[in-house]
Parts: sequence; C-alpha cells; structure tokens
Amino acid sequence: MRRQFFQVAGLLLILPLFGCAPSIDVSSDPANQISVTSIRKENTASAPRAAELLSAGEIGTLFSSRPIAPAPGSLPFVRSQPKLVPPFPLVLNRTVQTYIDNYLAQPEGLRQSFQRSGPFMPEMLSLFQEDGLPPDLVYLAFAESAFSPAGAGPWQLNKDTARRYGLAINQWLDERRDPIKSTRAAAEYLAELHDRTGADWRMTLVAWNNGDSGVYRYLQLMTAPYDRLMRQLPVRTRSLMNRFMAVALIAHHAKEYGIDEVSWTRAPRYRMIAVDGGTSLRAIAASNNTSVAVLRRLNPALLCDRTPPGLQSYPVRVPDNSAEAKLVTTRS
Repeated sequence: MRRQFFQVAGLLLILPLFGCAPSIDVSSDPANQISVTSIRKENTASAPRAAELLSAGEIGTLFSSRPIAPAPGSLPFVRSQPKLVPPFPLVLNRTVQTYIDNYLAQPEGLRQSFQRSGPFMPEMLSLFQEDGLPPDLVYLAFAESAFSPAGAGPWQLNKDTARRYGLAINQWLDERRDPIKSTRAAAEYLAELHDRTGADWRMTLVAWNNGDSGVYRYLQLMTAPYDRLMRQLPVRTRSLMNRFMAVALIAHHAKEYGIDEVSWTRAPRYRMIAVDGGTSLRAIAASNNTSVAVLRRLNPALLCDRTPPGLQSYPVRVPDNSAEAKLVTTRS
C-alpha cells in the first residue's frame, strides 16, 4: 500500500593481509561541525521560545530582508527532476531557522556534502522509490553525516542494524560506508519503522534515532504539533529532526538561499566492473585510466589498498568517462 501510494503520487523523484585503518579523515570538514554549533545554540535557548512557530508576518519580514524560504510548496528539488511533494510538511520555526543560519554561515561545507552525494543520488532516489519511501528522506543522510563516508557511513547505521540488513563489516571493508549498499539497508529499515509506527513519517524519524523499541513512549504524540513534539523528545532526536528540516528546506529553496542548485544529471558517473579478490587499487586505477584517489572516493567501503582477498570477484566502481572498463585479473 505504501509503495502504491507514492508511485501513484508520482514521487521520483571504501593494509595488507594483517589489516588496515580507514583512509578518509573528514574531521576538519566544516560541514561536519555545523551540527555541534546548532546543538549548543538549541540548548541555550529556552525550550518554549525555541520551538515557537514563526508567525506569517515574521516569515514575510525575514523573507523580504534575506533569502529565507517559507514552508515549502511544490518547488523543484532540481530543475532536471520532477517536482517533489514532501510526505509531511517541512517546518520552519525558530530552531530550524537557527540550523539553517548555521548551514548558510558555512556554505562551502554544504556544497561539499551535496557534491559528495552527486555520483550516487540518482540510484539512491531509485532505491527509495522502489521501497515506496518519500524521496525527501534522502536528506536524512545529510543531517546524519553531511554525506561523509567516514566512520559509520552516510546513514550512521550501528553495526547490529547494518548486519541485520546484510551489510558486511570486517577488517577489509565496511559496507556502511558504501553509499548505495547502505542506502538500500537504510531504505529497508525506514520502511520497517514506518510500518511499526502507524505509517507516520515523523514517528519514523523518532524511531530511527531512538530505536524501534524506544519510540513507543512517544506514539501518543503522533498527531501533536511539531513544536509540542520537539519539547518531548531527547535533545539528540530534536537536533536530528531539525537538521533534517533545515537541509531539506535549503535543498528545496537552493536559489533563494544562495546555494548553487544541484543537478544530478551533471554529476560524475561511474560503472561497475568485477575484479579478483585481493587486487590492488593501484592496478585497477592503471587499467582504467583513473587514480587511486578517485577509486577511494567511489568505493569508500574499501578499508584497504586492495579488494578483499579470498573472494572470486568483487565489484568496483570506476569513472564512466575512463577508458573502456576492463576486467582486472592481476593481483599486483
């Protein structure tokens, strides 16, 4: 029923043998520092005032004085995609506005997070559509991690949840860091949470952050206004939901906020090739007219300088504009 509803509605929307350490360090990425500032500001604000909705007049004043978007209508996500209708109203209140201001204060970090998602976003949206999920939920990955593959990956799945949905985690790879595989797992998890929370998308996000068992204490707030719901939630959950709202609003109103519109059709493309287990990234790069750095960006699940040994073959992404992709059989 969920899948049919959204389809009818037209919503489309990566060491040697003894181990190695992750190769990506994004601790200095400004996009990953925004949420901390936002949390501090939220905690220093009085709860009733921070959650108070902006009046229509205040929204009008803000919008006329600086590029502030009101609650979203059917604005295009990107010009190259059909218009999207959010599955639940995106809320602009004082707290969400604080998060928006923090993101816009460091626009380069936001642009970098959008750029990181570029090669993968079309397939991510397709996966969400297949599971009958509203495409706006892709912004949850930006709210969780600024779409960084480091650590627990874009969706920040814990190990137990990741393994439950078929993701491999070992000394050679961590598939939570793979944008597509982790998105497939996240989509299945979100769909399951949606069914468990009475088909309410706000409660789905509460369950995502609190666990599918921890959400039940909040189900009585299912129909409560957003500001009342926020006052009852843990700080970490309020922060996540407000970040989600802020990123979604910015993405829907990129031009008004002074952010370059994102066009996934211009994003770098890739193709999949099969290589022997234990093949070095250097050999794959040399055979496909690309660099090891590019391979690491496209295959963030690989924790080492080669594909996992002991496998007959392993799928690797290479740039689609490279020379004709080749099946690499060397173990050099």
